Amino acid sequence: MQGKIADFSIPDIFQLLFSQEKSGSLAISGNERVTTFLFSVGRIVDVQPDRREPKSLLGTMLRDAGYLTDSELKRILSFQGTGGKKIGEILVEKGKVSKEVLYRYLVLQVKECLFDVLTLPEGEYRFEGFAVRPAAWGGEPIRPDVLLMEGMQFLDEYPRYRGIFPPGDFRVVRKRGERIDPYVLSEEERVLWKALDFSEDPERVYRKACFTGFEGAKALAALLQRGLIEVSATEPGDRIDPARLLRDEIAFRRRFDAVRMALWGAALAAAAVWVYRGLLSRGAFHTFTVWVDFF
Repeated sequence: MQGKIADFSIPDIFQLLFSQEKSGSLAISGNERVTTFLFSVGRIVDVQPDRREPKSLLGTMLRDAGYLTDSELKRILSFQGTGGKKIGEILVEKGKVSKEVLYRYLVLQVKECLFDVLTLPEGEYRFEGFAVRPAAWGGEPIRPDVLLMEGMQFLDEYPRYRGIFPPGDFRVVRKRGERIDPYVLSEEERVLWKALDFSEDPERVYRKACFTGFEGAKALAALLQRGLIEVSATEPGDRIDPARLLRDEIAFRRRFDAVRMALWGAALAAAAVWVYRGLLSRGAFHTFTVWVDFF
């Protein structure tokens, strides 16, 4: 089954595969990118984003959310190339993330890829049927009809929420001194409010909260309306690279640990000098000898 999405829309394709409980791969091409969804008995079990769109890759998403450092991601990708395993499987085996966290980000990846292909003005699709066995570490298969409902909301509402904020890159911070009752906020607002401690970059905040750009912009707009955050446009060249930020954080921790070890060493040296001068001096040794002779 193949054709143009102008003739057979993406929602119709997903609904057809779901209703007929098809298994196989659905490749959707457009804007010089190819995104492949894997189906098992009509449900989505995995997605393969285009490699030219690194922000949608699972490893990049987990790195930007703070679960991996840049060097850890490179090592895992190198190991993946030699071992033939998928990155999610390697992360679970090495204890970098739990199965629960991995599943949340796999769902996020599927959502973002679906939202992306829904915006294609034109393109092509190709479905190839074959047996697909869901991975044991991949969580429950996802119903396409549920995702499509969220996709329709994204198409209708995202431009409105995004229009609230400055065009291009921007920063967001909590207002100082603001005290709130967390029970006043919705669940999405509470999660995003907590994630604001992680970064000023909204894209990284969304990653930390495990939100799509649509979910994040919606919750951020609600916090802005409540007067709890401040938003400012990012000047050209002022955007912080997530990988560099992680490296800076690691370097700071190493310097802090080095200073702490130096202070401990100085304290131990001072204690040794005190013991030597106070307890091992001639006067102290003579007193100890007299005490031994007395008893």
